Amino acid sequence: MSTDDKPRAFEVYRPVIDTAVFVLGLIGILVVVHLWIQAGRGFDRGCFGFSETAATVECEAVTQSDAGTMFGVSNILWGLVFYLGLTALSFATVVVSRIQIAKVKKLRAALIGVGFLYSLYLVYIQTAQIGEYCKLCLISAGIVAVLFILQLIDMRTGATDGERPVAETAGRWKMFSALAAATVVVGAADVAYFSSLPPAAVAEQAEVSASPPAVPTGDPAVGDCFYDTDLPTVENYRDLVSFSDPSLGNPDASVTVIEFFDPNCPHCATLHPIMMRAVAEHGDKAWFVWRPFVLWQRSMAQIEAMYFAAQDNKFFEMMEAQFARQRQDGIGIDELGEIAAEIGLDGELMKTRLRSGLYRSIIIRQRETGVEAGIRSVPAVMINGRYVKTKTAECIGSLIEAAAG
Repeated sequence: MSTDDKPRAFEVYRPVIDTAVFVLGLIGILVVVHLWIQAGRGFDRGCFGFSETAATVECEAVTQSDAGTMFGVSNILWGLVFYLGLTALSFATVVVSRIQIAKVKKLRAALIGVGFLYSLYLVYIQTAQIGEYCKLCLISAGIVAVLFILQLIDMRTGATDGERPVAETAGRWKMFSALAAATVVVGAADVAYFSSLPPAAVAEQAEVSASPPAVPTGDPAVGDCFYDTDLPTVENYRDLVSFSDPSLGNPDASVTVIEFFDPNCPHCATLHPIMMRAVAEHGDKAWFVWRPFVLWQRSMAQIEAMYFAAQDNKFFEMMEAQFARQRQDGIGIDELGEIAAEIGLDGELMKTRLRSGLYRSIIIRQRETGVEAGIRSVPAVMINGRYVKTKTAECIGSLIEAAAG
């Protein structure tokens, strides 16, 4: 081969790199599919989907943030398009000619470059603005970083012959096809498995109902009633309360009880009658405040409906009606309008307000302040800045009495 025939950077035949890029693209597809599954479940079993605890906020905070979409399209869908395009272009390197392979590799290099820059942006947003990390998103960012390094290597001008042995090309074509088929099978199995699982919170609730809760370890605050020492004490807890927060009890009391909840959280529905009992028995000694803390996108309109109802002093009627209809996929705007009419509100007006997102900024700010205050799951009950661990009616009452002195 003459110097003029020497393959340029994008024409160099590097089967190891092309295969590695293809495999990483397939792994990326599986990561994105798994993220899509868990986002659809509201991350009820944690970010990876294998935790038995109630829903946590880290992955949900990232996927539901303003950085969770680009041009109005979810980054999960963009990620899937990115990896599908990457694997298609890598597959093409096996079958196209030397002249065509340069075009394919240039297009692949551009795709990887854009993906790398956008991944850096998303990591920055998680670190500097949101303060929470989506583990699956970070794995995807790691894959893209490795792809970027491989692309830099692939762009080096080299002396490797640009011609490909026919037998090797056929073998790689079969290997790529088998790997792609295996990825489809694994992805389908992932979808089928998690589709068969009940919501984690529901399963846990059933377990709690069947047997008494385990007694926490450590020094009890009152008898067998505990505060949660794993969560920080919030000194300025009164600053968490705003004029728009619904409340009951005595606002001049020395004790402030704040409950953080999501209308689609089964544990929150279970806790509600316990909190109402605490209000009935200790409302003269404590001020009870409810702070919605949105965990799922589907909860946004439901919380907005509560604030609409609060304008007519029917927050609790709306909340209790939503708890009664609670289901995994949430309650749509039309059904919320029906609930509004049932409790004596203008359902059509409320639906108009919800579609305009009138209360959305309030809900987002409340969520941000909750995260800053250490909220990681709901329901969370705070008494004078300390999070309650033993959330029984007796313990909440005892802790209120102790705090009141």
